[in-house]
Amino acid sequence: MARTRKRTCDVTGVTTSMNNFYSNQSHVKAVDNLRRSTGATKKQMRTMFNNLTTY
Repeated sequence: MARTRKRTCDVTGVTTSMNNFYSNQSHVKAVDNLRRSTGATKKQMRTMFNNLTTY
């Protein structure tokens, strides 16, 4: 039985399956989709998720 490989997203801090990442990026696909649809930068997304976990 194969073990599920996991990685930690550098934007959200969530540890999840490698399948949720693009091969050459360090953040999950959902973050990338949010970033594209809102026009926000990766730094702005990181700040938003940091604020959400702080409050």
